[in-house]
Amino acid sequence: FNDGLTANFGLVAGVVGANVAPHVVIISGIAGAIADALSMGSSGYLAAKSEAEVQAHQIEMEGHEMRLMPDLEEDELAVIYEAKGLSPERARETARAMMKEPSQALDAMVREELNIHPAELAPLKDGLVTGTATAVGAFIPILPFLLMDFRSALWMSLTISMLAHFAIGAARSIFT
Repeated sequence: FNDGLTANFGLVAGVVGANVAPHVVIISGIAGAIADALSMGSSGYLAAKSEAEVQAHQIEMEGHEMRLMPDLEEDELAVIYEAKGLSPERARETARAMMKEPSQALDAMVREELNIHPAELAPLKDGLVTGTATAVGAFIPILPFLLMDFRSALWMSLTISMLAHFAIGAARSIFT
């Protein structure tokens, strides 16, 4: 959202500074919004896809380790369960039971050792959300030019863009 807002406000202000016709400002702003949304959306998609590929590789490596060094992996699992509060004997017993079912043990190692939660990975969703948020932010600086006279629109664009930055910053601090 902030990237679209900042980049497109800069673009719109720059085009206004070039002293062009009002429709050129609007067309430039819309083109900038589309470019920003596509760029950020594809970046979000590629980042999530890359993360998913790295995690898939880590899971594959963990599976190899479990097949090649089951005793070491059982020890690791026991240490993890002990760190979670189980007694050393109970942790060892739990790890031994888990290792009897390789897929269950791998799932546990992926969650506990690697801290990977596959359900969180959704590259297409990440790309769409990122692109949409960028497009919404990028549209804000253009809105006054669609609704007001050209001279007042620049000041209104600046005002609502800065207010939107403040509102998003405040919302982020509340939620995080």
